[in-house]
Amino acid sequence: MSSPEVCVSTKKSPWGIIKQWIIIPGIGGMTFAIIEHLASDEMHGQTFLQSLLVSSTFWSVLANGNGIIVDWLDKRWTWLESPVRRVIIGVSALLIYTVIASLFILYAYIEWVLDYSFYKVIESQGVMAMLSLPIGITVFIALFQHGQGFLLEWRQAAIDVERLKNENLKSKFETLKTQVNPHFLFNSLNALTSLVYADQSKAVEFIQKLSQVYRYVLDHQNDEVVPLQTEVDFLKSFVYLNTIRFGDNFEVTYVNMDDFKSSETIPPVTLQMLIENCIKHNEISKKNQLKISVERKNGEVVVTNNINPITSAKQDSSGLGLSNIISRYEMLSDKKVEVRESADTFEVVIPILSLS
Repeated sequence: MSSPEVCVSTKKSPWGIIKQWIIIPGIGGMTFAIIEHLASDEMHGQTFLQSLLVSSTFWSVLANGNGIIVDWLDKRWTWLESPVRRVIIGVSALLIYTVIASLFILYAYIEWVLDYSFYKVIESQGVMAMLSLPIGITVFIALFQHGQGFLLEWRQAAIDVERLKNENLKSKFETLKTQVNPHFLFNSLNALTSLVYADQSKAVEFIQKLSQVYRYVLDHQNDEVVPLQTEVDFLKSFVYLNTIRFGDNFEVTYVNMDDFKSSETIPPVTLQMLIENCIKHNEISKKNQLKISVERKNGEVVVTNNINPITSAKQDSSGLGLSNIISRYEMLSDKKVEVRESADTFEVVIPILSLS
């Protein structure tokens, strides 16, 4: 699932760069140098400055280098989706980078500043003894950076869950209001009354379709997604009721809307809300017929209708339908709902979600 993007500048100011690469590492290096010299018998200024220089360099290179690695890892593997892989690859990458960067810094310091032989110092001191400081710095930094990343992702996930709950509540309210409101019920019963006298078998079918509409809403009001096949079956029941109501002035055609895969899903009542949206905002009469196409193609469902604009939205229109669908998709998937409008047609593209 995705959160709304905010356009912000990622370019840092000169002060930010100085603080990141010099001031903060300098403070960290100063801390390590003070601790080292308090534990040592030698307290003269030259060795303290050398220790400060080396510690600050280590801190700057390791902190910022590891920070770049952590940012790259966050984009590839999130803590919530791939925690085990994130830990294994993260620890391995940080250790490899730390060892290589540390050896390079030590080589430059020993060979160019102290004018000693790097290899002789390695033989006398041992590799692990020389790498204990940089590894200690890395562990401290890594715990902070990884912990911060994990907590931020966990917090965002919790926010998204609450937002999704809120949008689902809006969806349930909007759908139930649409189905149970007096206008819908009155129109349905009116159509049923006419059918009882004209065609009793059709009246029975009408009652079955009406019960299916209510049953679907009640059965799936708490679901985040439903099988596309289930949603389309419900949609056809809803369309049937409106076909009886509007007669030949209302027509819905289905293109490639059969033979669904079990993994194809969609948020519940999405297609119904789009059809209801067409009915609410367009005139439906003998002169201005409403024709809607529901087509599945390229992993999407495209709902298209001709435009017969009315002067004002109908009484039961709240304007929440389309925005609710868009909001739910933003929290369920990175796939976006597209809205396309021309002079003659209105089109909404709904991505089909796949169960992994």
